Amino acid sequence: MEIPSMKKLLSAREVWESKRIYWITSYKVVLKYMEDYQHILKPITTGKNSGKRYYVSEQNLTEFVRTFESNELK
Repeated sequence: MEIPSMKKLLSAREVWESKRIYWITSYKVVLKYMEDYQHILKPITTGKNSGKRYYVSEQNLTEFVRTFESNELK
């Protein structure tokens, strides 16, 4: 019996530190992208106002980078 693999979630800070979105130079820009491209990144948010935290799956992040590189962002 195969155990389904769990999706790995990355926090916005981990996304920035790992340079997965390589053209971004600031943590604040990562947060802006999380809000602007919710339809692709599908972030999980916790908290509100200044305590808001964003988490995104590796799969969605990879898809976002792919669509950016192939100029398919809308």
